[in-house]
Amino acid sequence: VDPLQLPRVMSRGYGDASPSGSRPVAAKHKGGAERLLLSVRSKIGEALDVDGLPKEAEALLREAESLLRRGEHQLAQPRLGSVEEMFVGADEHARRYLLQTYTEFDMDVVPATQEASQPSSPMSPSARTTRALSGEAVIAALEKAGQFDFDAVAFSELKEVAGKPITLLGSYILSSRGYIGALQEQGWISCPARNFDSRLTRFFTEIDRRYRPEVIYHNSSHAADVMATLHWCLCLPYFQKHTSLLDFVVTVIAGAVHDVGHPGFNNDFQKLTSSELALRYNDKSVLENFHVATCFEVLQRPESNWFSLLKKEFREADSQAEAVNLQQYVRKLLVSIVLGTDMAKHQKHLTELQELASQEAKDSSNSMKRTEQLLTFAVHAADISNPCKPRKIMMDWTQRVNLEFWAQGDEERRLNLPISRMCDRQQGIGSIPTGQFLFIKHVVEPYMSAMVKLCPEASLLTTSLEDNKAFWQEKEKEKASFDDLFPEP
Repeated sequence: VDPLQLPRVMSRGYGDASPSGSRPVAAKHKGGAERLLLSVRSKIGEALDVDGLPKEAEALLREAESLLRRGEHQLAQPRLGSVEEMFVGADEHARRYLLQTYTEFDMDVVPATQEASQPSSPMSPSARTTRALSGEAVIAALEKAGQFDFDAVAFSELKEVAGKPITLLGSYILSSRGYIGALQEQGWISCPARNFDSRLTRFFTEIDRRYRPEVIYHNSSHAADVMATLHWCLCLPYFQKHTSLLDFVVTVIAGAVHDVGHPGFNNDFQKLTSSELALRYNDKSVLENFHVATCFEVLQRPESNWFSLLKKEFREADSQAEAVNLQQYVRKLLVSIVLGTDMAKHQKHLTELQELASQEAKDSSNSMKRTEQLLTFAVHAADISNPCKPRKIMMDWTQRVNLEFWAQGDEERRLNLPISRMCDRQQGIGSIPTGQFLFIKHVVEPYMSAMVKLCPEASLLTTSLEDNKAFWQEKEKEKASFDDLFPEP
């Protein structure tokens, strides 16, 4: 069976299912003994994350962790009060998330209801992640998640988020909105949702770790920005109509991994220097091949391998159709999307997008080729969407991308190589407005216009773009320099 022959059983209705109007519930603070036990359990969790931990040691640590949870639960009983009566009616997965995010209860010491008593994987990483998500500043920032003006830079700079924006945002988007639970309900995965969620959280944690913090633009903040923009885009009615829940989850993951391990030097630099990566991938989409290979390398780690939990034989309930291998489908989709982020493919994407937009009135089919195209177009749009964002967000990314380009130019100068276009610091200092205006006019604007023609609900892609284009025209007339645009605070 062609792995792309996937039934459209979840093509609609996977939009935001998060609670509206919910506010944190007050709770008494933990006592000294509880805080001490929590610190000990946190250290055990860190030990469990160590690579190459012997199985015997892991088993003993798991047992110790379980005993600590039991002790914490006993200490917490007077404080927990009527926790069983909160968020009545929500399923267990959603209830535990609501308790963790909107109260001060530590879910590692709140007993599960009878409904969730089946065996499941350890949830230590997810618990630590959810504790970070419950911070007031993080909650305030995530109120914008799913909106076009989510500020990934500000989010990533929060103290509670530092070093793990992908993990926290990914967990918020996919777990808190109930998407992972829906994967189980619809039969896409072969395990309880919490098992999948635990492995996915570990996966995101490792992806966060593999982004290089010294890289100025192509770092985990950029990945979080692409994830958030995709969340907004894929929840538009047009994309919900033409894609499935599984497509949504996989595309958000693709946004997370699409630049993982980026060294800060582009494909041309890799090829010009005959880098190890260029030699490995024969000068073809060098970095993109590296990113997607890194994704599947991380999936080789058992504790991070959510991929293996996808069903190999999936068929819609009561369907006589031949079973589909979801692992093959998801691998093909991830590879296609990430390779599609190669900027050398922009013009090809634009031509195909314009053709698809022109044919939309005549052809509303949900072919698998069309789905793959749509998701690739969406990720590329998110990847180049910085000039479409509100002014402050746009300016933050403009500063970062130019500094990264110039860092590459500095290295090229040091190696006595030709300086790549846009990478000459001496020329670039005074020509940012011109460069940004041309980038919008010739690259971003045509692409986003085609996206809006295909999906009119995506009109925000062009709303701020027009204002920003005019802004750069004005700054070009003023001959604004880098220092004028980005003065020292």
